[in-house]
Amino acid sequence: MSRMIRRLVVLAIVGGAGAALACLWDSDTFAEEALTQKDVAEIVKGRIQKHSAYFYEQKVAYTKPLVEAGDAGVDRYDDLAVAYEKLGKLDEAIVVMGEKEKRFPNQYTTLANLGTFYAHKGDYPKALELLNAAIALNPGAHFGREKYQVMAIGYLQALAKEPKLAEHKDLLGIAIDSEERLMFGDMGKKLKGKPTGLEKAGISKDVFVALAGIIRFGSGEKSPHIWLSRGVASALEGDRHLAIRAFFRAQELGHPRGAALALVMSMTLKDFDGKLDVERLRKEWDKGQAEMKVLQDKEDALLAAGKQKKVFGY
Repeated sequence: MSRMIRRLVVLAIVGGAGAALACLWDSDTFAEEALTQKDVAEIVKGRIQKHSAYFYEQKVAYTKPLVEAGDAGVDRYDDLAVAYEKLGKLDEAIVVMGEKEKRFPNQYTTLANLGTFYAHKGDYPKALELLNAAIALNPGAHFGREKYQVMAIGYLQALAKEPKLAEHKDLLGIAIDSEERLMFGDMGKKLKGKPTGLEKAGISKDVFVALAGIIRFGSGEKSPHIWLSRGVASALEGDRHLAIRAFFRAQELGHPRGAALALVMSMTLKDFDGKLDVERLRKEWDKGQAEMKVLQDKEDALLAAGKQKKVFGY
């Protein structure tokens, strides 16, 4: 561990202990505050707004001179580092955080971003050390998403040791090898004055925005485990139309339980007539993706026209 990282971790841990996983922190992160219930629901239909590689290339070109000039604010370092990360340039991203630490020492966002960069490099022990230290500095940061991300890292570590775990339990700790529990039990019923299955499982409703944030602003869109847990949470809350779509995404990404859980949800929905309508779900997803591509193209067109300040907001 470098001297800079060691010093950051020590300074943070002195202030208290924490166990959570932070994710990328840049200007876009604040958009998570604006996620509505409609946004959270639309994500399972493919309406996931993402930036293009061109966007991040332009962001590096625009932001790097500001940082190198030595008069950029603290947020610009995060913007530059995250843009590098999105382009797969993790080493460059880590270097930027080192430069930020020299100018703006002891920042929560430095620890959070470094932890995420190391997680994406596959160095989970170093990532967790940094991320736990970040939470020690700022336990309430990132809109509650960290606790689910630390679950995800722990789950991936456990999965590496026991691949069959994916057939029995999801990253929320919910058993997924009993379809009946989701179909016929009280786990997913919304009864007036009674706790939902989600509440019975001890899972807060912030799970929906948190997982939506991981999908929309992180790398969760490609994770079958994130999608499956999104489906489990919806099923436990009684939102079976959302659950079937999330399970279907997990199936498409190769989760061993995705197909069975998607099918069992279709059996509970009249408009699916007891069958998993693959063509319908794929068309719906492709339509949502196409709508998001239109927005992405408009953003890229503004950048090509030299409207960087309008797009980036600085």
